[in-house]
Amino acid sequence: MVRMRSRSRFRCALLAAVAIGTLVPGASALAQEQRRIEYKIEAGDLGEALKAVSRQSGKEIIFTSEAVLGRHAPALHGTYSVDEAVRVLLEGSDLAAQFRKDVIIIRGRSEPSGDLADRSAGQADIVVTGSHIRGGEPVSPLVVTTRGEIKSRGINDLGTFARSLVQNYAGGQNPTIPGGGQGTSENVSSSSTLNFRGLGADATLTLVNGHRVAYDAMSQGVDISALPLAAIDRVEVLTDGSSALYGSDAVGGVANVILRKDFNGAIASARFGGATDGGDSERQFNVVTGKRWYGGGFMAAYDYRDIAPITAGQRSYTRSNDPSDTLQAGQKQHSIVVAGHQQISDRISFELDAQFNNRKSRLCVNYTVTDGCLGSGADIRISTRSWTTSPSLKLALSNDWELKLAGTLGESRAKQLAYVAFGNVPYLTQQGVYTNRLKAIEANAEGPLFELPGGSARLAAGAGVREAKFILDIGTVEQGGVRPTLAFTQAQTTTYGFGELFLPLIAPNNNIDLVNRLTLTAAARYEDISHVGNVVTPKLGLIYAPIRDVMFKFSWGKSFKAPTQYQQGRPRSAYSQVGDTQFFPTSPTPGTVLYLSGGNPELKPERATNLTATATFTPLFISGLRIDASYFHISYRDRAVSPIPQNSQAFSPIYNAYVTLNPSRDQVLAALSSATTLYNQGGGDPAAANVVAIVNNYLQNAAIQKIDGIDLALDYGIDLGSRDKLNVHGAASYLTSKQQLSANQPVVQLAGILYRPPHWRASSSLEWKHQTISLSGIFSYIGGTFDNRLQPYENVGDFKTVDLVAQFETPSGHSAISNISFSISALNIFNEKPAYIRTTAAGGYHYDASNYSIVGRSLSISISKSF
Repeated sequence: MVRMRSRSRFRCALLAAVAIGTLVPGASALAQEQRRIEYKIEAGDLGEALKAVSRQSGKEIIFTSEAVLGRHAPALHGTYSVDEAVRVLLEGSDLAAQFRKDVIIIRGRSEPSGDLADRSAGQADIVVTGSHIRGGEPVSPLVVTTRGEIKSRGINDLGTFARSLVQNYAGGQNPTIPGGGQGTSENVSSSSTLNFRGLGADATLTLVNGHRVAYDAMSQGVDISALPLAAIDRVEVLTDGSSALYGSDAVGGVANVILRKDFNGAIASARFGGATDGGDSERQFNVVTGKRWYGGGFMAAYDYRDIAPITAGQRSYTRSNDPSDTLQAGQKQHSIVVAGHQQISDRISFELDAQFNNRKSRLCVNYTVTDGCLGSGADIRISTRSWTTSPSLKLALSNDWELKLAGTLGESRAKQLAYVAFGNVPYLTQQGVYTNRLKAIEANAEGPLFELPGGSARLAAGAGVREAKFILDIGTVEQGGVRPTLAFTQAQTTTYGFGELFLPLIAPNNNIDLVNRLTLTAAARYEDISHVGNVVTPKLGLIYAPIRDVMFKFSWGKSFKAPTQYQQGRPRSAYSQVGDTQFFPTSPTPGTVLYLSGGNPELKPERATNLTATATFTPLFISGLRIDASYFHISYRDRAVSPIPQNSQAFSPIYNAYVTLNPSRDQVLAALSSATTLYNQGGGDPAAANVVAIVNNYLQNAAIQKIDGIDLALDYGIDLGSRDKLNVHGAASYLTSKQQLSANQPVVQLAGILYRPPHWRASSSLEWKHQTISLSGIFSYIGGTFDNRLQPYENVGDFKTVDLVAQFETPSGHSAISNISFSISALNIFNEKPAYIRTTAAGGYHYDASNYSIVGRSLSISISKSF
């Protein structure tokens, strides 16, 4: 009894210590011991001095054009580490530097700290996600997480990182979803897709280096886990609708995975770990190499991961299921990423990035709780192969304008092979192949227009063509061949043009009372989508800082999502039913009812209006502190849904708009001609029978959703002396969402309901760094939900975890033990388990996998060496 009480007290104390004063994710990974370099930089322009330090040290330094405009740097003569050199150059200015393992960010007091700015000293001007303007600042909230920060949380792949974001809903396409699916979630290809605000993977746009890649499987999401963490520089997450900038899919937001531009030397790493309850054992090996030279460089990364599955027999809360049931898919994955750049002349430069991924996984889906998937179930083998290549050519003009021509070519191909059995007898073997292809080319230009009091007005404009093709081929394997059961090809060609205007009306150096900064932005995009139509989406933004410690951002815009190719190409099925026995209430006239379901080639774009307001506080009297608070509202309409949730209730008055009573013979024949398959469920042949009604329950633009919420973030770096630093981070998101399937139907709650996004998600971290040692504690919280499937309704409990991560680096040098990094992580140290839920079917799962992890406590160790 005494021992149990002591453990409880220890747990409470540790929870409190980790969560103290925090609200958000990701502890920063602090800098390695840095080599010292002799600098001989004369006094002069601060921006040029920072560029010189970046070139000589090889470390990226990022700052805005406005931050360094007109600022003077002192002479830098002597031997310094890169951090020391930057501190000398900034001495006496009101600029602040945030030192990270992979990058140094320079900002003014009213500028973002956690957000990467838009000028890199190691490169030419770069463009940050949320704007096409070089030197522009996104008006929407931007969360930036570097590779080092992700690793400092004990995370070693982008799929797990995506599920850790408080704005992201873990449901959707996800390898942690059980083999049979759950709610609206699925596990077609064991991929990981982003799903901001719970709007769906197809309503969140994922980019790589600013360009699109091929969709995954049939959900029209993008598999972020196909990119190895070792190859990336950072991930930029824009949590606001941005179709005016990026086109279709950007309703919930945009995630942009930025690859390492180049690399000098080599790093080899290995990682081993697993869950203490069993399963999820992992071996991971990767190597990164590259070379920098004058005017160019390249990076190449290879990553191999082998992860064992988690089965029902390994978890106490699934003991009622067959022990072989797959709860989390095991997988083997090979990934290769290459990136490079070369200055061809003073004005022309070339860039290229390319990725290849090959993953194999396996699922065991049981139809009973005793026979196993080889007896009564499906043994599913999944093979996914994807690749993308994207070259670009830039031309710098003498008037600071830049022209860019870029192209992308890619493909994702997922193949499922399911061996189905009943009663210990093989029944059939089914094969499904999901192929997505992408071709795109775009030309754009960006540069200054005229001078304003706050700086140069700038314009970005461009146009392009994009073709996406989806090929679905499902068939039964028979006698060495495949008999097709469902096959179609759907293609969309999108032609588009866009423009963005950046107007810095007032800057800090204008010295105007109560107007430290004032900037206006405007963007618009036109897209013409084949078989769908054309859409125009505008976006307006305002940045206002009354004083340098406080800044407000406001954005309003339109967003949209084109119908997925599966929604359009999916065949329509017809069912002949009996109107006076199979419906409640029954059909007004006894007779045959023709019921239609499936896809719809006439679907139009889903449309949304986004409104976001953000307040940022960076007090001068507390150096290193930043607090953000954002309110967001999304009004989403014309969502593609089957408007009648239960077939048997089709004749309820609220569904009148989707029922045709006493149809003519021409209407019946037209309905039959639109369907590829007719199933007789007692109604006879509709072509000859007395059809008294047609029920149109195929996909239609009918649903309306309202989404509101608040995001909170805190970032505080504290210097505890010359050798010690403390980093505090926190983030929280509160979400409400409602849906109305059609105009006459009731409004129902989505957020907070079982299998839907919970109202609350939060994460916080505390990191202490002493020279080459760092210790991090991370506390994560996922709110509970409400199970309203059957009476009595029940609350489902929340989910809290504590993670501990320790990192150590040996000094730089040329010996065998130099340049080695160690990392030990203990995730979910109290082995928190998902809350119990009721099942509505035999063999169902007593937990919500769409929201809560079933890995439990996991331990891992990583080691890497630089050469």
